Amino acid sequence: MMKRLLLGLTLMILMLSACQTAKTEDAIVPDGEPFELYLIGDQQITGKALEELALDKLPLEQTPILTTEDLADYNWEEHNFNLTDEAYQLILFLFAAGLPESGVPFVIMSYGERIFAGAFWSPISSLSFDGVVILQPLDPTSGTLYIDLGYPRPDNFTGEDPRDDPRLEHALEHAGLIE
Repeated sequence: MMKRLLLGLTLMILMLSACQTAKTEDAIVPDGEPFELYLIGDQQITGKALEELALDKLPLEQTPILTTEDLADYNWEEHNFNLTDEAYQLILFLFAAGLPESGVPFVIMSYGERIFAGAFWSPISSLSFDGVVILQPLDPTSGTLYIDLGYPRPDNFTGEDPRDDPRLEHALEHAGLIE
């Protein structure tokens, strides 16, 4: 009986410790990555379809294509970020493979929480989009990606700007990435 009680307590302590947050000098922050960008796991879901789907229902790939380690810095005012050379080459490869006219959807997460969805978009697409877009870079050497509202113009976007989420801002500041 005593062995079962000790075993039960040990398991409970292990479970509770797995749920704790990581403590830093100035704040308590959740475990996980401050920034992750995932592609959508269902190839049938296009960027255009994001307008009709709930963020929490989108199936994600198992691993992100970009993480905090891939970011050199993030300009919060302009919502653009510089990538490491390796990460930028990966993104260029994604675009070089050819994007569908209706975009390739993604979700940006912070500390395991879904912040917003958007789509990688080609600047030659003839479809308009009422969402967040990362356009194919025109300069293959810049290393910078821009998170924009609406395509082909910002006035195609309606609603509130999801890029200004304070959870993401705090996470990026904590990671030392905001310029």
